Parts: sequence; structure tokens; C-alpha cells
Amino acid sequence: MQKFESSTHDSLNSLCESEELSGVLHPYAFIQGIIFAVAAAPEIPMPETWLPWAIKTNNQLTSTEQADNLTDILMKLLQLQLKSMSEEKIHLPIGITFNQDGHKQSSVALWCQGMLFGHSQLESVWQHAWHKMQLSDKEQMQQLQKDLSHCLYMFTTFADIPLAIKQAEERGNDQLFNILPKIFLSFPQTLKTYVGLSGRLVDYLPNQFETFEQK
Repeated sequence: MQKFESSTHDSLNSLCESEELSGVLHPYAFIQGIIFAVAAAPEIPMPETWLPWAIKTNNQLTSTEQADNLTDILMKLLQLQLKSMSEEKIHLPIGITFNQDGHKQSSVALWCQGMLFGHSQLESVWQHAWHKMQLSDKEQMQQLQKDLSHCLYMFTTFADIPLAIKQAEERGNDQLFNILPKIFLSFPQTLKTYVGLSGRLVDYLPNQFETFEQK
């Protein structure tokens, strides 16, 4: 039986796999990626902005009770993610793993897809932060933007490995598939770099972190 960090993680997984909501909610790993992107954003969006991202397009929850339960779980998970980040315990959730089987999608692929979805939804927040930083520290900003590009490239690679391999082969690199396990070893550092970038940008913005910290 799958083990999770907390009963809240278990509750989300149960909802995602339930007969009632499996067609309504994105997969567990995808939603975890969204939560990571939200928690790591330079400015954390309000709940009404990001909570609906857990629900697939054109699907609606059928009751207020369902909506309240999902909201409660997602907000608790955000608080747990923020707490982990504040303690510099930055890692993939338990059970989110990479496998090199080309016929089976790794759970890390779904996590990366959710993370990239969340990042794309929050692109204006990142752009606003870059703009504020540019006004006072243009030289440092260029290095941080380079680091962000590297992070997003890593997430994009593992979000769709077949596509990444195809694109690498088109560039004359036919070894990507073989070295993916080695590349994945640097995934934890990529997560820390991404969160660290946001932290640097927060210095140039009003601090909203306390608003969402667990009391």
C-alpha cells in the first residue's frame, strides 16, 4: 500500500482515485506539482485563483460538500508545502518517482506537468517580480533568469520524456535516454534552485508568505 507524508496527502490521493472524482480531478501527482508551483511563486495567489486548477476542464464538483472537502485538503497541503520550503526541506512528494520504462509514464512526469501548468498560470506574477528586480539589480537578474531557464528545461524534459528524446535526437544527441537516470539525480537541486530563485525575487515584492503560513 502506498505510503504518504501525511493523512492529508493520503486524503487527496483517495479523492483522485475515487470512482466519483477520478474523472473530475487531475491525477494526484499533477495536483502536487500545482501545489509546489503555487507555494514557490514570488507572490502566492489567492485560493480562489489556484484551487480550480485541480479540476479538469469542463468538469464540476457535484456538491458543496465535495468542494469544501477538496478546498480544505488543498489548503492544508499548501500549508505543509510552505512549511517544508521555509525549513528548506525541498523534495518531491513520497511516491513521485522516475522510471525509465518508455512504455509507462513516470509519476514524476505528471508532477512536472502539474508544476509547469502552475508556473504558466503564474507567469505574470514571475514577470512582475522580474520587472521589480530589474529596476534595481539588472546584472544579477540575468544570472537568475539563466538559472530559471535551466530549471524549466529540467521540468519540461521529465514532463514528456518521449518528446524530449525525439528533440534531442533531432539535435544529434542520441544518448539522452541512457543518461536520464543520471540527470534525474540532480532533480532535488533543481527544486531547491527554483524555490531559491523565487525567494530572491520576494525581496523586491511585498511579503505575502505569513498570510498562508500555518498558524
